[in-house]
Amino acid sequence: MLLIKLHHIRNFSINSYRTTSYTARLTNKIHYYSTKSFSRNNPYEFQLILRESKDGFAPRTFWNICHGHTSTIVITKVKGMNEIIGGFNPLAWDKTKDDWIKTNKSFIFSFKNVNIQNSILSRVQGENCALRYFHQKDKDGPIFGYHEFTMSSDVSYFTHDERSWYGSNHNYKKPIRTTMAYFSIIDYEVFKVVKKSI
Repeated sequence: MLLIKLHHIRNFSINSYRTTSYTARLTNKIHYYSTKSFSRNNPYEFQLILRESKDGFAPRTFWNICHGHTSTIVITKVKGMNEIIGGFNPLAWDKTKDDWIKTNKSFIFSFKNVNIQNSILSRVQGENCALRYFHQKDKDGPIFGYHEFTMSSDVSYFTHDERSWYGSNHNYKKPIRTTMAYFSIIDYEVFKVVKKSI
């Protein structure tokens, strides 16, 4: 579970990433238009909707499970690196679309070397090209910007080749990695971000 133990990244489990400091940083970004900062009493919770260990790594699985879900965070662990890369989509994933998706509320992020001080969060600036829902749903999962963060596989399985990609193409405000390169992922999860019931 990627979201709760980011501080135990070597024994990576996405739910590990749900520590207060990391989720507060992400929800502060989601709650961009508020003047509040959430270090305590975070009003959001992360509800797991996809876990690779249970649902698999096929790109089509991403589209089938996430279809229709809004306000989601995709979180991936990069193979061979102490690095997590992800992105937030405020809009609904739609497996029927082949188009650019416009929003001014998405962002991408990275956490490196276990330390939250090494985190980078980058908000969209080219809102007309914030996300791409590509027609090749058997090869391509989520695409943020013009490949600023892309989950892809030529063999329809994210962990079996190095076809996921990070590139800096100026649709997001700042780079989240130092190099533009293909990579493979070894774990990923998708969470729906919802306001806690009072």
